[in-house]
Amino acid sequence: MIELVPTLGRWPRTTLGELCDIRGGFPAPQDDAAFENGEVPFVRMKDVGRHHLTNNLCETEQLLNRAHFEQGRYQLTPRGSILMPRSGSVALNHRAVLKVDAVVVSHLCALVPTSDKVTTDFLYRFLCLADMRKLTKKTTGLDSIAFSDLRLVAVPLPTLAEQRRIAEVLDRAEALRTKRLAALGQFDSLTQSIFLDLFGHPITNPKGWPRKRIADIGKVITGNTPPRANPGYYGTHIEWIKSDNINTPHYYLTKATEGLSESGKAVARSVPGGSILVTCIAGSPECIGNAAMTDREVAFNQQINAFVPIKGDAHFLYAQMLVGKRLIQEASTAGMKGMVSKGRFEEIMLIHPPIELQREFARRVTAMEALKTVQRASLAELDALFATVQYLAFRGEL
Repeated sequence: MIELVPTLGRWPRTTLGELCDIRGGFPAPQDDAAFENGEVPFVRMKDVGRHHLTNNLCETEQLLNRAHFEQGRYQLTPRGSILMPRSGSVALNHRAVLKVDAVVVSHLCALVPTSDKVTTDFLYRFLCLADMRKLTKKTTGLDSIAFSDLRLVAVPLPTLAEQRRIAEVLDRAEALRTKRLAALGQFDSLTQSIFLDLFGHPITNPKGWPRKRIADIGKVITGNTPPRANPGYYGTHIEWIKSDNINTPHYYLTKATEGLSESGKAVARSVPGGSILVTCIAGSPECIGNAAMTDREVAFNQQINAFVPIKGDAHFLYAQMLVGKRLIQEASTAGMKGMVSKGRFEEIMLIHPPIELQREFARRVTAMEALKTVQRASLAELDALFATVQYLAFRGEL
């Protein structure tokens, strides 16, 4: 047996292979026609990743049409199966209980319970604790899991009544976290709603506000990378921001994992708090235009253009970039990837209502952001509580 979860409860153990039929998925069709007038759910990695952990996966972005399904000799994975990454994204540790019969992509595997000794809900909760990175091996450059190893993963077997009780307790704890996350999501939607109500959409400009070039209302700075050949440039004097600190649901930049020394800062480019950082070079067009506000001085790399507002409210301008992200994407010049040069970024036209109205919007948004900070702190407490409950559950101490 392979122990992935240190369960200290005095329960008998068995293996995943004894409890489940473990199946691989199917390569995704390359022809878009396979999804025209679709009927059969096709589960991709992003459908699972959208939730990360869910015991109710019932919607997929794409549906296979019946003719392609029959010609492709696909096999349906039955509802009640537990899905998890098997290659490429194993480290993300996504888990999902499938609630509809579906075709599953080959980067996922399905655990189809076949034993009456375990409930699906209990097995799902147990697997949410299992870190599958401990099983990964490199094949063709990708992390992957061998089914022979997966079948040997040890699973505790309390009584069915105890399994149902544990799953029910964890479901209730999870519901609290879900409600808090939903509340945070509503705050984000409310910010955009307030912007659209006050100003209209910045692309169509239905209220006829004057427009100004970014270069006319602020300063644009493109980041850089201090030479790696000089390790003395790197340290803890100032954070060095990259695109992954921007591509988040947070209003302000997340904390960078790498920093610069004083000498590194001298050759880097930095901006003060109240600036807006925008991803302008990326591997895909969708990432162009991701933006975040700074609440502290930071340095940043060359994939990012910083906008330091001078003739406008920073919160208003930041919200306009979020709502009107397409304005930035349409300035991209790099085809299948994405790149917005400093010169093209400066030429982007933004609506420019009276500054008093911009500041009124900023007052509302900053008040909501203060409430979101409280909500996030509460969510962190719920996360810690949930982790404790999980730990106690699989120690047999609930």
